[in-house]
Amino acid sequence: MIKNERQYKITRSKADEVRVALSELDNAPLADGLDPAMRAMQLEALRGTLGDFKAELADYDALHDATLIEATGISEFPTAVVQARIARGWTQRQLAEKVGLAEQAIQRYEANDYAGVSFARLVDIADALELTVHYDVRLAETA
Repeated sequence: MIKNERQYKITRSKADEVRVALSELDNAPLADGLDPAMRAMQLEALRGTLGDFKAELADYDALHDATLIEATGISEFPTAVVQARIARGWTQRQLAEKVGLAEQAIQRYEANDYAGVSFARLVDIADALELTVHYDVRLAETA
């Protein structure tokens, strides 16, 4: 998951590099000594990598228009918080300022998917983002 503009630019640049490599390999003459089966595998790998980059870029772009972020379980809540920050159009620095933290703290939290962050801190961050959280608590049926 792309979490900030820096990662977005890096991913876009890597996608461009893969496009060039794909084009060069696709247009290379077969007489270059490369086994056709190996060439086909390399092309497939490059297309797969490019597809992954495109999907990540598209997901990040789509977040900018999002009005609803869904997490189907508490374990997905940290990712939803990152997505909500992006959807709100805030940088990590802006969120840090709203919460009264250093930008590096938010960067660290997001890099680790908020692992080890207290629930109270996560609530503070969700409040700063003005998130509305809906939850459904279900007890497992016992036999």
